[in-house]
Amino acid sequence: MILINVLLLLLALVHLAYTLQDSLRIPIQPFLNNKGASGPGSDFDGAGTYFQCSQLSNTNLTVGNIDFSLPSTTTTYDNVLCQGQILTLSSWSNKQLGALYVLGAAHHGPLTTDLTLVYKDGTQVTTTVNLPDWQTPAHHLRRFHQPLDCQLSNGATGQLFAIPLLVDSSRAISHLVLPDHGRLGSFRPALHIFAITGISTNQPLVVISARGTRRWKTLTSYPIVNVLIQNTGTDWMRTITISVSGELLRTEHEGRIDCLGPGQLMSVDVAVHHLRRRTRRMSVLIEVTANDKHRAVTEITNVEIVDLVDEAYEASEGSLQGHEAPDWFESAKFGIFVHWGLYAVPSWAPVGAEYAEWYWWNYHQTGSATFKYHRRFYGPDIEYDDFLKVWRPKRFDPWAWMDLIDASGATYFVFTAKHHDGIALFDTQVTNRSTVHLLSSRRDFVKELMEVAERNYSHLKRGIYFSLPEWYHPSYRDDWLHWQGPPINPYTKKRVPYTGSSHTVSDFVNQIQVPQIMELIEQHQPDILWCDIGGINNSTVWQAEFFNRAKQQGREVTVNDRCGNSVSDFETVEYKEINHVPSRFWESTRGIDPHSFGFNHQTKTNQYASTLSLIQELVSVVSRGGNFLLNIGPDGSGYIPDVMQVKLLEIGAWIDRVKESIFDTVPYWVTPSDFSIPGQPLYFTQSRLGCFYIFSLNRPTGRRLVVRTKVPLHPQSKISLLPTREYLNWEYSRGKILIIHVPEHVVDQETLLWVFKIQLV
Repeated sequence: MILINVLLLLLALVHLAYTLQDSLRIPIQPFLNNKGASGPGSDFDGAGTYFQCSQLSNTNLTVGNIDFSLPSTTTTYDNVLCQGQILTLSSWSNKQLGALYVLGAAHHGPLTTDLTLVYKDGTQVTTTVNLPDWQTPAHHLRRFHQPLDCQLSNGATGQLFAIPLLVDSSRAISHLVLPDHGRLGSFRPALHIFAITGISTNQPLVVISARGTRRWKTLTSYPIVNVLIQNTGTDWMRTITISVSGELLRTEHEGRIDCLGPGQLMSVDVAVHHLRRRTRRMSVLIEVTANDKHRAVTEITNVEIVDLVDEAYEASEGSLQGHEAPDWFESAKFGIFVHWGLYAVPSWAPVGAEYAEWYWWNYHQTGSATFKYHRRFYGPDIEYDDFLKVWRPKRFDPWAWMDLIDASGATYFVFTAKHHDGIALFDTQVTNRSTVHLLSSRRDFVKELMEVAERNYSHLKRGIYFSLPEWYHPSYRDDWLHWQGPPINPYTKKRVPYTGSSHTVSDFVNQIQVPQIMELIEQHQPDILWCDIGGINNSTVWQAEFFNRAKQQGREVTVNDRCGNSVSDFETVEYKEINHVPSRFWESTRGIDPHSFGFNHQTKTNQYASTLSLIQELVSVVSRGGNFLLNIGPDGSGYIPDVMQVKLLEIGAWIDRVKESIFDTVPYWVTPSDFSIPGQPLYFTQSRLGCFYIFSLNRPTGRRLVVRTKVPLHPQSKISLLPTREYLNWEYSRGKILIIHVPEHVVDQETLLWVFKIQLV
């Protein structure tokens, strides 16, 4: 034990000396223009709030494994507010830089902005930086940019990041062009830079950061250490293996990267065996080895990690916040949402304006389009629960549903077990407000679908949707949502019976909400629990049970961010296009309908989203590191409309041709997209298996594809259009712009969206 500790100490000292020798601290004093971390009088965000932590009062600071030199505390200003400055770096042009890191933070975020390095030969390399707001909670931050927690003057915790910029190590740097984010106080997203560090090419492989996680390797009980590796040398590195060792800890499954180009970053998981049971900070050795035909390169780095524990989750937000999205979910990319319930019987909403599944709520809004429709078509005395009498789900076929989901190319699905109307589609013992109790056929739709999926579609992960609140339950009252029961007829103003809820409930959350979620967990063992709305809750109780039960069963499960508390593995974006990369894992969801999850019989065939637009949205989401959850809404009989079936089958056929570019890929850290060529929007993904993918949303014209973004490309790389295997000619123009020559007969192989595969080496 003593020998191990001594070895760790010696290696830490060696690493420290080596880092200081090969880190080039780039002075920014001439450009300082903001005081954001120097005590009273500082103003980082234009509202008088500032960083107030001891780390920023020191001359030297380390974030992850990157060392920075901060401006002297005696200066008037301590950071650079980006206002279009051009930072001259010519004094470093005689140094071969393999990487460049900016210590920065953004207020009024999230922020997406470009930083451009200009070289002496006139070429440029641009990195798109995506940063969360500086006050984003640490447990909501994505693992890519390693955060530095820092106390703020308002008592909150702020974040600074070591931001990587892509460097072309073969060229001499001239200057760095900063974006223009305007003056302080404009209350728009803005980047502040506190320091800049370059890493020389002397050290070809660098461990940028590492962190323990509470994930584990699939089909094992070995927890994961996530390691961020960068090639800061001038040569391509091949067959890279990463191992971790330390006190009471050894590697069980090495991390692996097939190849890594100069300047490129890649995150990799290492499965370890350890004997610790409690959270603590610990030092570990990370060994990175690259082998090719000519040489072997080994780098050993000492770093500190936390959160590598094997203890059970407690029913507290602090404990549960350590949970994160499992690897299978981050690799899943495409799922199918199914909204179905009593609302599929009236199935009406103004097209593109309201959700049809909100029919009951919508006709309670006096003067709304649904209010007028319901009075005109059904009359003021027909209540929502009266639709139970005419609900005939005779065409509900779980086999047909699962066949279609499987054919769509999706890897998971989510089914609505209970929506806001409170009608459970499963056999609940908590209340009689369920299809088992209220329909003459006594159907447990959740059980039927989940059993077919588990027995015959085990390759698909199973998700269950559950609405935490009920609009009009007599015992539900949420002053924040302004939802409360009992239901009142909006026309006669008379109280309406809440069918199936006969017994008195004094505590909706602990007598209805939590017990029903526990029933779903115990009966169906879902992989995903997809909450909705939030509101009043006691979610930590069932979340702890969900996570612990899954761990005992050898499964990894996940929850979204609508469970009413601060515990979640991923955030959800609904019917909204975003142009930034969220700070943590995320999922975008929408329906094939222009604005409804439930079936809307008003929507005409030509009003549904086109197959092409849905594929484009899938690509946009995946390139930004998210999953795309596409919704279908069966009609009241349980039949999935033909127009939805056709689109899912067309999407599935396209995915089948290009699936390697979608699944098990990661975003390109330099930028997710390139829109610099008019009429030629491009997106990017990459894999750890030595492949890079370029998505062209439009048909390439002029028999070529032009890529201005600097992508990883070896002189011997081969480029083809998926799924063909015909290698295409390519070249670099004088300005280092990639030009791929694409003959017409190759372009004609695709009609929807063109995916080019680069086999790196």
